[in-house]
Amino acid sequence: MGARLVNFLERLENWLLRFPKTLIFLMLMLCVVSVYYAVHNLRIDTDTTKILSNKLPFLQDRERFLKAFPQDNEAILVVIDAPIPERTSEALNYLKNKFSQDTQNIQSIFIPGEGKFFERHGLLYLDLEKLHELVNTLAEAQPFIGTLADDNSLSSLFSIIERAITTTTEDRKLPVDLNPLLEKISNAIQAVIKDENYHLSWQQLIFGENEALLTTQRYMLLKPKLDFTAVQPSEVALNSIRAIVETAKTQFPDVRVRLTGEVVLENDELESIEQSTLMASSISLLLVCLLLLIGLKSVRLVLITFTLLVIGLALTAGFATLAVGHLNLISISFTVLYIGISDDFTVQILLRYRELQQQNLTQAQALAEAIRKIGPSITLCAITTSAGFFSFIPTAYVGVSELGVIAGGGIVIALIVSLIMLPALLILFPLNPAKVQAEQTIFPQWVYHFPIQHRIAIKWSALVLTLAGATLLTQVRFDFNPLNLRDPESESLSTFRELLETKNSSPLTLTTLANSKQEVLNTVQKLEALDSVESVVTIFSFLPNDQEEKLTIMQDLSLILGLYITSFPPLIEDSLERNEQALRNFLASIDRSLAANPSKPRAENLYRLLGDLQRLMEVVEKLPLEEQAARLTQLQWNLLGTLNESMNRLLMGLQADIVTLSKLPGDLAERWLNPEGIYRNQIFPKKNLNDQENLKEFIADVRTVAPHATDLPVIYLESGNAVVSAFQEALIYALTTIFLAVLVIHRSLKDTVLILLPLLIMAIFIGASTVLLDIAFNFANIIVIPLLLGLGVNSGIYIMHRLHSMPNKEQDVLKTSTARGVILGNLTTLCSFVSMAFSPHLGLASMGLLLSIGLTLIILISLLVLPAFACKPANH
Repeated sequence: MGARLVNFLERLENWLLRFPKTLIFLMLMLCVVSVYYAVHNLRIDTDTTKILSNKLPFLQDRERFLKAFPQDNEAILVVIDAPIPERTSEALNYLKNKFSQDTQNIQSIFIPGEGKFFERHGLLYLDLEKLHELVNTLAEAQPFIGTLADDNSLSSLFSIIERAITTTTEDRKLPVDLNPLLEKISNAIQAVIKDENYHLSWQQLIFGENEALLTTQRYMLLKPKLDFTAVQPSEVALNSIRAIVETAKTQFPDVRVRLTGEVVLENDELESIEQSTLMASSISLLLVCLLLLIGLKSVRLVLITFTLLVIGLALTAGFATLAVGHLNLISISFTVLYIGISDDFTVQILLRYRELQQQNLTQAQALAEAIRKIGPSITLCAITTSAGFFSFIPTAYVGVSELGVIAGGGIVIALIVSLIMLPALLILFPLNPAKVQAEQTIFPQWVYHFPIQHRIAIKWSALVLTLAGATLLTQVRFDFNPLNLRDPESESLSTFRELLETKNSSPLTLTTLANSKQEVLNTVQKLEALDSVESVVTIFSFLPNDQEEKLTIMQDLSLILGLYITSFPPLIEDSLERNEQALRNFLASIDRSLAANPSKPRAENLYRLLGDLQRLMEVVEKLPLEEQAARLTQLQWNLLGTLNESMNRLLMGLQADIVTLSKLPGDLAERWLNPEGIYRNQIFPKKNLNDQENLKEFIADVRTVAPHATDLPVIYLESGNAVVSAFQEALIYALTTIFLAVLVIHRSLKDTVLILLPLLIMAIFIGASTVLLDIAFNFANIIVIPLLLGLGVNSGIYIMHRLHSMPNKEQDVLKTSTARGVILGNLTTLCSFVSMAFSPHLGLASMGLLLSIGLTLIILISLLVLPAFACKPANH
């Protein structure tokens, strides 16, 4: 391959190696300058919105939406679940107060359906039928409400229930079905016996099955302050928010508080990657050291290899700072790619150096000959590999484009370091020729002869398998949903997927913009006619229907309840004697009721309640007086603690008036109509978007009405399309560039095809393996393509060059240092990634698995298939 290149390398080495110490000193000084420059100027930009070109149409749609309505962009969704609505509200208010105090980490807080406005006008949002049911229930409960309004105590409650269970005419006076109430009183008494808290929900008892008023799951949107110069932009804010959540869990042990949303999902993903990478790096470092030690058979050569890696990385960091200026979430992986490819150069030179020393060449002769023989090969490898990376520069995938600049430049740096620093280090720290022993064959001789002796069978087998694999390539798929990459056990992802199963709380919705009310109404009418759309929410959704009629109904209810009840009184702090007397009277009433009619429908609950009351009296009587009073006060709180809040919310709701757009709360209205007069329509899916086909259908349907619809589902889908398109474009550029580079240098079409053979067969087999193993390409594992591209080409170049240098093509190429170098270089890269295959992060796991398959294929194809195709039968 080019005598001129060989002569140039010889002259370069002869000139440089006259002053190895000076050369090493200058290189180290350059490393110091490079690292200093990188430390002070290289930024980390982890803003995922910059991974793709902002010129893409779907990102421009997204930008228009966020410019008009930025309030909930990059927000954290807090999901609060409690056994009863009252506890949900308590926890919600507690968290709101705590979050409001953390202005250092939280920009804003928004609670849907919360605040003075909804307390006053909430009943207007009920359907007329539901409102009539509520009014009828409360009308019947007027005597009950009036009694407790005059005396909100345990004694008063028991007296009302006593009348209900001892007569038939009073049943209708209770606002609730008596059997559930008796059951809940039994539960409250059992909790007091065990000295536990219990909360009876009067909202559930009074409002029955009215889901609009009885939600036990509430949401809160927090907008955190993000630092995109950090690897995890939300880490500081999230740590503070999670600390508050933990205090809430202590304060409300029966309440479940979870965090989700894109910010939390991305943070948890980065944490999962960091933990997995740390574990994988520790295991990989140990495996790589062990493998290099076995392959190079010298601690000194292993240390030299790692020294060159560190020098190359230091110089590449400076180059990245100068060429790009920052690292994104993809280009930050250049370190792994650099190690995976650059150590090939060092390993090939060192193994040839050892091989030549075993042939009794002097130190200087072995080193010069190794550079002369291997230099052209690794130079061509550097050209083709860097060209492959540079091919990503013109694509719209900015993250990989910047990675292409850094990694491509890094490969050139690795070549320079290998050709300059490695010889200098070997001159200063040479191997002792006496300790360099001839390589012993590990396998039987037939193994080394196998590719040549069975070349016909190998060629036909490779051809058949390649054609069979090619037929599967049409089934290769790309999973565009980033949710499928993340740890399924993480709280943020499990919560997100749980919400996706709901119809009115799905976090994956679509948004369209409109410029007028009429446009909004026309668009909503068309959208709601689609099979995949559940509902469309606009600012006009917050204007209740039939307001006049509802207000009339509520005015009638106010008259029934009594205008004098403007607020419900708090619990009375009763004496121990009065509470004990109330319990005795209640016991006696239950006895009378059962004696009069032991088989009445509620008898079972009454017998249970009787037993619980008797056990309570026995427990209380054994306690000191102060503890007796505390236990009975606890019982009163367990039974009536939520009534005050429930009734006050109801009374507040009866003071509603006509709702107009101008009366909507500012933090609500600004999310649906901005000052420029742009309206937002939020479209909820009818089907579960955990299913990728449902998600595609949802987007496709909505786009028939609104082609510029945007939000997370579109971002997921179109980002995947953009990534696939970018890689297809880059691969065409890369393969064309590599083909032309090899063809120009070798001036032989046959040699060019043979060099690319391992790459082409490996690519087909990798595609087929994803189909057979049901592994989709995704945003994480697609990064393996440029790495496998470089390693596949490199292995073909090494083997072909060695075959050309062998006078007898029938010689066993598998016995040479080149074959060992291909095995060792690929195995070290394999060890760097194989532990990722066991990562809980599904994206990293699939990356580790595909790399393991690809590298194994490169070794097998380079050492078995390529020699079989390259060698001709001997003429006898």
